[in-house]
Amino acid sequence: MEQRVITYECLKAVMIDKQYSNLVLRRILKTVETQKRPKITRVVYGTLENFRYVRWQWEAFVSRLPKPEICVLLDMAVYELLWMNEKPYALLNESVELAKRYVPSAAKMVNALLRRVNEQGMRPLPADPEEALALETSHPLWLYRMWKAQYGQTIAEQLCHDTRRVRKHAGRVNTCKLSRAELLAQDSHFSPSVIGDDAVIYDYGNIADTSWYQSGCLAIQDEASQMIAPLLNPQPGQRILDVCSAPGTKTTHMAQLMKDQGEIIALDIHEHRTALIAQGARRLGLSCIHARCMDATHLEGLEKASFDGVLCDVPCSGYGTLSRKSDIKYHMQSSDMDTLIPLQAAILRQASVMVRPGGVLVYSTCTLNKKENEKQIDAFLQEHDEFEKLTERTVFPFEYESDGFYMVKCKRK
Repeated sequence: MEQRVITYECLKAVMIDKQYSNLVLRRILKTVETQKRPKITRVVYGTLENFRYVRWQWEAFVSRLPKPEICVLLDMAVYELLWMNEKPYALLNESVELAKRYVPSAAKMVNALLRRVNEQGMRPLPADPEEALALETSHPLWLYRMWKAQYGQTIAEQLCHDTRRVRKHAGRVNTCKLSRAELLAQDSHFSPSVIGDDAVIYDYGNIADTSWYQSGCLAIQDEASQMIAPLLNPQPGQRILDVCSAPGTKTTHMAQLMKDQGEIIALDIHEHRTALIAQGARRLGLSCIHARCMDATHLEGLEKASFDGVLCDVPCSGYGTLSRKSDIKYHMQSSDMDTLIPLQAAILRQASVMVRPGGVLVYSTCTLNKKENEKQIDAFLQEHDEFEKLTERTVFPFEYESDGFYMVKCKRK
């Protein structure tokens, strides 16, 4: 029973309080016995990843949705009942006890509703194929239709199915301390990635628990994310600006490519996130990174046209990371991009002023949305003819079992 209480508290924190699932689990699992952690993690992520399809199983039995606390309880119980084949008797009893603890007046309704779900089994999907696909993969219908309009039906369907994939654990070797070949020769638990020269895959748990990570020989970084720094291609001795750096993963990658020689000014608008950049650089033993708290839309105090390369890895809707960040999938709204797109444009305009003639500007996002990607860059280039586009790429998650990313490299003439 207590294990179910802990799982429910995790889900409530994410689904109602809008906390980040990975941070909630990291905090709460520290207090839980090791053998109980896998199931709690599975139920939390499974409920979030399948939230629309899970709710579809029970929402037809109510005339209106109950209180949010009960919706979360029902979502969790139905996921365990239908996706994990939990024994109905124990599950129903403990779910009713949970209801009595949090919303006593709803206990009888919870009991009756879960019994009906158990009798019904999996509810048939809608007849409309688009609605059925969006529901089965727990995506908003508007997102599927946007992907279909922008990338075509085949890719849109692949993107929807891809978010249910079990993710690989990817890392980046800190080449300022050892090479990938040296790591692979010393530890057979790691395997080389097909992306980049420094990327590795680890399928034996959390990379952060390894001695390699703790000694600063490894960073945790998605494989597609590891394409960004090589695109900018910073060289030893250069001066680089990273305007939206935190938590600093791409920043430290650039420092490695520079052999820790030169200067990287790494910015974030929040003091606590600026501290994360500095902390990550210290852990990896990199001294060329200088973290500053600064608003990327007002780059005051920096000398214009003084940087060899500028990276704009801007805030975005995150639609390329849905298989890893299921809480985004749960909370997303089509209106999210209304404030993001103008913000991205403002950051891009400010950052471009900092690039020296002949220097490079890289713009990247971890989203799959042409309004934030290709159209954003096209609008920028129309207003700034001093820049020319050199290369542009969208990486879909199903290509490398990674996150989805967009990246473009421009040069100042």
